[in-house]
Amino acid sequence: MLRFKEVSRLGELLVATLVQMGRVARLYPHLDRLEGIERAELAKLISLCENCDSIPYLARWVEYLQKPRSEGRIFLQDSGRYVMDTTGTEFTCGRAIEVYIPGGPDRGWHLGRVEHDHRYGGYYFFNEIGDHHPLQDGMLAAVRE
Repeated sequence: MLRFKEVSRLGELLVATLVQMGRVARLYPHLDRLEGIERAELAKLISLCENCDSIPYLARWVEYLQKPRSEGRIFLQDSGRYVMDTTGTEFTCGRAIEVYIPGGPDRGWHLGRVEHDHRYGGYYFFNEIGDHHPLQDGMLAAVRE
């Protein structure tokens, strides 16, 4: 059974979390100083702190970002699904993935998920904070497990 002391402590933790979320959101001016996955992670954390409508959604992303990360290239299999060469991870709709976009305004690492739509020629990267991109053979990607 939850005691008042535990409820009080939970309230204190939530207040401290909100304060820290405000601090993270103020890191936006420093985003241009970062590169690679560090830039993508900070952009995601800032976005979560500024637009947090759902604590479960926030918790899912915080847990995800704590997992070990593996990079590799993705290739289309005969089954029609993409697989990562270094981990053997097969990608289906809804699977979290990080993709490196080599050029254009989205250049760099992005966090999102795999989805499928004929408008994109099949499987594509659903970008959480930018444009979506079709998945392609040899594309640099990462997973966390």
